[in-house]
Amino acid sequence: MITKWINRKLGRQLMASFYVVLATLMISSLIVYNYTDTKLQATRAKLEDIRDRSARAGALWEEWQDVQFNMRGYALMGNGDLYNQVMAQQDKIDQQTEWFEKNAIYDQGKAFAQSSRELYGYYFDAILPLIQSYVQAKESGDVTESFLKGTTLAELPLGQQLLAEGKIQLDAQGNIDVLSEINKSELALGGYREFLEDWAQRTSDQLEREIRTTQLIWLANIVVLLAVLIFFIYPFIRRITMELLSLVKNSQRLANGEDVSSVKVPNRKDEIGILALSFNQMASSISENKQHLLAKNEELQAQQEELQAQQEELQAQQEELEEALELTMRNEQHLQYRNDLTETLAARESLTAYPEIIEKLVTITDSEIGALVFVDEEDSYSVVTYGMTDELAEQLLQNDASLLKRAESLKSPVHSSKQVASNHPLPYPYYMYETAVPILEPTSGDIIAYIYLVRYRDQFTNEQMRDVMSFSRQLSLSLLRMRLFDEMTKEKTKTERILDSIREAVIYLEPGKEEVFVNRPLYDLFPELRYGVQTEQETLQTCLEVIRSVVDEPEVFSRYVDSVLRGELPTDSLQFSIRNETVFIQFYVEVIHIHHVHKGTMLVMRDVTKETEMDRLKSELVSTVSHELRTPLSSIYGFTELMLNRDIEESRQDRYLRTIHSETERLANLVNDFLDVQRMESGTQSYKKASVNIYTIAEETTQFYAASTQAHRITFRHEGNQLPVIEADEEKIRQLLNNLLNNAVKYSPSGGAIDVVLMTSLDQVILQVRDEGIGIPEQSLSRLFEKFYRVDNSDSRKIGGTGLGLAICKEIVTGHGGEIHVESVVKEGSLFTVKFPLVQSTHVTIS
Repeated sequence: MITKWINRKLGRQLMASFYVVLATLMISSLIVYNYTDTKLQATRAKLEDIRDRSARAGALWEEWQDVQFNMRGYALMGNGDLYNQVMAQQDKIDQQTEWFEKNAIYDQGKAFAQSSRELYGYYFDAILPLIQSYVQAKESGDVTESFLKGTTLAELPLGQQLLAEGKIQLDAQGNIDVLSEINKSELALGGYREFLEDWAQRTSDQLEREIRTTQLIWLANIVVLLAVLIFFIYPFIRRITMELLSLVKNSQRLANGEDVSSVKVPNRKDEIGILALSFNQMASSISENKQHLLAKNEELQAQQEELQAQQEELQAQQEELEEALELTMRNEQHLQYRNDLTETLAARESLTAYPEIIEKLVTITDSEIGALVFVDEEDSYSVVTYGMTDELAEQLLQNDASLLKRAESLKSPVHSSKQVASNHPLPYPYYMYETAVPILEPTSGDIIAYIYLVRYRDQFTNEQMRDVMSFSRQLSLSLLRMRLFDEMTKEKTKTERILDSIREAVIYLEPGKEEVFVNRPLYDLFPELRYGVQTEQETLQTCLEVIRSVVDEPEVFSRYVDSVLRGELPTDSLQFSIRNETVFIQFYVEVIHIHHVHKGTMLVMRDVTKETEMDRLKSELVSTVSHELRTPLSSIYGFTELMLNRDIEESRQDRYLRTIHSETERLANLVNDFLDVQRMESGTQSYKKASVNIYTIAEETTQFYAASTQAHRITFRHEGNQLPVIEADEEKIRQLLNNLLNNAVKYSPSGGAIDVVLMTSLDQVILQVRDEGIGIPEQSLSRLFEKFYRVDNSDSRKIGGTGLGLAICKEIVTGHGGEIHVESVVKEGSLFTVKFPLVQSTHVTIS
């Protein structure tokens, strides 16, 4: 029953063949997989057991190593923590040894467990109590040795008792024999590990043999599968193929008109049998209808001739429709050109659109060539051409008899026609028709441009001329719009240049607009705007945020700006500083009204740093002069008044006169310093330079100051064997050294050493002045050489001065092409270094 059911369908037969192959493959694969998996699981379990036993043996031996180390430490140092560790390790060793005793399944494992147990008993029943007794003896003072000796352990009472009981043995030197037990256990461990490695190798070899067996089984499985395919599947498929090929050959014979009504039908109940039976029925039906079809063919041939005549008539009608469609499309294209031209004239704002305009005019009017000629304010021409050579364009502009000149005189469209020369590049000798249409300015009637067009074969139609005139009026409006735009652009450019030329920074804003206009001085005053603003059109919020980020008092600045933005225009200006008072700015507001209507507001910022600095310098100058001059003048006035109004003995008079002379000299020095500063400010400081031996000047100045003070140790040292010579003003160099040494003495009120060192490099003379004074704060070093600047601390305020000495030193050094800098630590002292260019050819060797 199953065989009959399968034979009824070709698909069932194919699926049955597939299922046979699949069942064979699955059964053999399951057998191979089950066999292989069983063997692999067993082998894997053996290898895991071997690795576990080897790891446990290694861990047990490491515990023994730690016990030995801790026991030695306990014996040497008597540390109770080490003893506690040994006791804790005793439990671990006991548990691990007990595991080997219970789970040993080989003789080597049992031997290793027995050896470990014997070592356990030897160490913890004998050696550990003996070590504990040794530590107690050291603590009580019975044993005083620094290092553990084996003979000492044997001499202890417990050691004697263990020897007597035979629990411990002595070696040849009289020491307790511990190594023999350890070596014995280590040998047992080594033998056990070698056994485990050999056992693992045998297990791996067994696994390799089982894999080879599995491969052979797979090979046999493939052979069985091939046999099924060759002896069962292949004959079945070959039989089906032969029957299908028979049907194909009969189909080809039927297609060629042969008689195939007697085809043998295979005895099959599936689709092939049904297909063969249907094929025979179809062949019989075709044979019966063949004669009927021949008769119908003659009738259809007559109908075909009639249809062909109708087709020729339809072809003629189609050609007419195509001509009408082409005309419609051409009109549509012209209309599109007109729309594009109108949009171009309405939207373009530059001359870049005019080549496109003349091209479309030529296309709309079916012209060959054309040009747009523009007339500027100086009555000169500029031309935009399409299809014209430079020679034709030049002839159009320069020839007095050209059509352009006639249109200029008549101020109306003009036409002309002339025969084309025989050497013209056109392939036909027709007439050339020209037209020139002037474009008039609507208000004045002046000609501002021309439209020039040329076509061949026939004249311009009225419709085309109306298009040209219409475009001329649109072009007139476009040109006027462009001129207006150019004038506005020029005015805008002029306004921008005027604002950029103003030294004050300006932000111009209009009501209701976020965008603002700024001038170049604003970028110079706030370079951060160049990096903070990424768009071409700045916004008020962006500008104010960037400015506010560098303002020293942003709250005051924000309140002033907010009042301006609210319309509450302040009457007073605001002065603020930026970048830690490096720049001072005066901020004020100007309102722009046109015809009494508010058009905008200008925020103006003026850099007043120099004025502020000058005010500060003036204040400091007045303060310094009033303070520094008052003291010597008071002394002079007081002593002279005493000498005039009282009888004073001669010795006191001499002392008063010396004081008056000293204070007068101090006043003269102050005045000289002020004069030097004035010359520095005005740029009139001059130097009488000559070859100067700076060694002699430094030595003399140092000796003078060393003799005039008792609280300081002033020394001078020259490094090198040559006397450096520089090109300098000797008087100014002496003034420089006097100022440096005077500062070193003055700002070292507690005394100390002052060292003056002169050195020579390849191209420089280096002079250093070092003191052990009060020092200079780091934040004051950058301003130390400014005029009237004095360090603001409690120590410096106690010492007088004008703040001009170091500024004069800086001017002298700079005037001689040198440089000066300072290094200082508060409460430790300062080091001033001066460098001058060296005159190489004037060295003098010291004898």
